Amino acid sequence: MRIDLPAARSRKLSLTSLIDVIFLLLLFFMLTSTFTKFGEVEIAPPGSAARSSGKGPDIVFSLTGEDLRINGRNASWDSAQQTLEELTTKGAKAVLLLPKDNASAQDLINAMELIRRVEGLSLTVAK
Repeated sequence: MRIDLPAARSRKLSLTSLIDVIFLLLLFFMLTSTFTKFGEVEIAPPGSAARSSGKGPDIVFSLTGEDLRINGRNASWDSAQQTLEELTTKGAKAVLLLPKDNASAQDLINAMELIRRVEGLSLTVAK
């Protein structure tokens, strides 16, 4: 027995629902994005801190790989901010950040953020 099935009709794709979804996604991204800059790190031009006061930097912060030194003394990431705050209370105002060759960019950014958290310090990055 032969059964003739009707040919499948191709349905037109409705673009209305697709446009609705795209519009909702556009609204979501517009409302959730921020237009302000965050995490800005201000850096003084090389030598500006030293020239303005006529002397060298008060604090030398050097990065060597994962190790860091503050004024020649070994320091840890946890105690570095406290050390910087103590030096600031003693009158330190300028920090010279010296990243060595094996210091990563992330270490440099972490050090810059750490120095920025201490109020009253100007930062100079040197190579």
